[in-house]
Amino acid sequence: MFFERLVLATGNRGKYREFAAMLPGDLVGELVFAPELTRLVVEETGESYVENALLKARAWARASGLPSLADDSGLEVAALDGAPGVHSARAVPGDDSARNAWLLSELEGREDRTARFVAALALVIPGRREFVCEGECPGHIAGAPSGSGGFGYDPLFIPDGFEASFADIPAEVKNVVSHRAAALRTMIGILGRELKE
Repeated sequence: MFFERLVLATGNRGKYREFAAMLPGDLVGELVFAPELTRLVVEETGESYVENALLKARAWARASGLPSLADDSGLEVAALDGAPGVHSARAVPGDDSARNAWLLSELEGREDRTARFVAALALVIPGRREFVCEGECPGHIAGAPSGSGGFGYDPLFIPDGFEASFADIPAEVKNVVSHRAAALRTMIGILGRELKE
């Protein structure tokens, strides 16, 4: 299955750069950054990553008439009973640094700092099919932010098998081990099976 044009249903430039780097050229001709098509605000009212990803992918597929790919992702911290989870981007008012400061304050004095990033992907092909899948990346929360790359909670998240945060490791490495990379591998596998049927 080849998409001449595929809309990435996000307003996050960081996510766009990641997907542009991860999507194989034999699958997607042009990856379109959704805000460059039209102005569309999609409220993330779902109670799960999959629901939110579908909301975004469906809305952009309707608005553009093009196949649309959306992700919804979040950080789940064991000591916080899985919070911030689906509310990761809205855990507290403010920017990424405010959310990172909030997370560190919530974990102050706690020994268990295990966490995982989870991502759901939804692909909507107008008038044809919808596909969903999930991926995850286990790790733990550092005692202080580090690194200048990435976005969101990346400066605090150290994936298993590494000593550096997502914001510290090279983008090409993150794009292999991340939750979005895991979900995308699953999605590409699903599409490959569709081609054979």
